[in-house]
Amino acid sequence: MQMAFQVVQLIAALGLVVLTAVTTTKSEQSGTGGMGWGTIGGKSSSTIAGLEDQLGRITTYVAVAFLAVSMIVAVFNART
Repeated sequence: MQMAFQVVQLIAALGLVVLTAVTTTKSEQSGTGGMGWGTIGGKSSSTIAGLEDQLGRITTYVAVAFLAVSMIVAVFNART
């Protein structure tokens, strides 16, 4: 059982690394920085902004899952 949680923890950690790497920061999205998509009315174009919002939510869920699984693994390690 502990091994299964450790595998989930590893997958969540790798997911966080990948999600953090592909998410652009606010400074990369504005003006001349970033990938040249520019802004419309002070925000990035709708498809990019929607994608960034979704990536932000997914990153939050993966981070919470990583935290929860890490706590469970810590409890298992404390018992042994």
